Amino acid sequence: MKSAFVLVALAIYWQKAISIEAGLVRNTISELPPLDQYALMARYIIHKSDWLSIATISTRNNTKGFPFVSLKSVSDGNTSSTGVPYLYLTDMDVTGQDVLENDKVTIMASLAQSDYCTTKGYDPQDPRCAKVMISGTVEKLANTTEEFFVGQKALFDRHPEMKKWPDNHGFYVAKVNPSDILVLDHFGGAESVTVEDYFNANLTNIIDLDAYFRAVAVVIVMA
Repeated sequence: MKSAFVLVALAIYWQKAISIEAGLVRNTISELPPLDQYALMARYIIHKSDWLSIATISTRNNTKGFPFVSLKSVSDGNTSSTGVPYLYLTDMDVTGQDVLENDKVTIMASLAQSDYCTTKGYDPQDPRCAKVMISGTVEKLANTTEEFFVGQKALFDRHPEMKKWPDNHGFYVAKVNPSDILVLDHFGGAESVTVEDYFNANLTNIIDLDAYFRAVAVVIVMA
């Protein structure tokens, strides 16, 4: 019991030290980046998300020209964040067929898929249940490029089952190239984030801090 108390005290001390150094006020592991740092929030949501909604322009006869929404697994990196939403697509899928004709998409990811919003008592539609909407184009990565292997590793590390998906389905690694980014994490409307600010946001300290507190929680339970 005493050792658990010491670990908690050390965790609080280390958290405050890192937060001050990084300029990020995060009182607990379940709290978010500061609400006025929208680029950081966008990166945080994408990195925390295992899946997202993707809207395409439908090519199906019954819905041709309509927006069409599907769910896709995503990863921008398992332990580190690139900010790039990597997807594993196939032309056999409706979404894959749509982007062959029109590569413009909008993706949306939300912390509603984590325990953050339920812990806070936020409905998924509540603006405080943070979400990011990214519009851009889907790009298929050639399997001879360095980025292909970066994206493949990001996806396979986060979603190991993908390695077993059928070879004859033609799955390929793709990414979303952002052109417009909106973040909604508070009342008053969505905030626009430039692509440059999005990719320049430094998520390293937050990821390291989250990983540390998960490890501490495990140690405390075991103690």
